[in-house]
Amino acid sequence: MTNETPAPNGHIFISPHAIATIASQALLRSYGVVGMASRNAINELAATLTRDPHHGVEVAFRKGQLVIDVYVIIQHGTRVSSVAGSIINAVRYNIEKAVGIPVTQVNVHVQGLRLLEEEL
Repeated sequence: MTNETPAPNGHIFISPHAIATIASQALLRSYGVVGMASRNAINELAATLTRDPHHGVEVAFRKGQLVIDVYVIIQHGTRVSSVAGSIINAVRYNIEKAVGIPVTQVNVHVQGLRLLEEEL
């Protein structure tokens, strides 16, 4: 599945894999994000074995609109709603800036909280 954008001299095809890479880099730079997670344990095991760098990002093109689901682990003690808002803004901005496709929806799924080593 790719998104096709008409251009004056042809067409541009953008794969969901490329968009997922941009999204994963943006969310890992967001304050309060400790790591990425998968939707379920089976996907987590597969991502660990294949060392997929953006296993916590799912990209879908639905009726010509770009929808992104991110699965994250955030730092314990941070405000979850603030971190989620920051992730949404960072992912949307970076994808729209790099690809030029408007992002309709970014869904943040918090899969866990993690204490940092210095807090233990």
